Amino acid sequence: MKFLWLLTFLLAILGTALAHTPSCPKGFSRQANHCVSKRPVHGECPKGSKYNVGMNLCVHN
Repeated sequence: MKFLWLLTFLLAILGTALAHTPSCPKGFSRQANHCVSKRPVHGECPKGSKYNVGMNLCVHN
């Protein structure tokens, strides 16, 4: 009971960190801390994303 405040504090920090993890829009997946999507063979990246040559993927802005 003496360390209940410490446990509460640590859980609050962990909860805040998890809550601020942004999710990717529909059609994108998280890879290397970016929201990415495969680029169609003949076409452009989905709206709101740009092609990244180094990753060879469409990266959401």
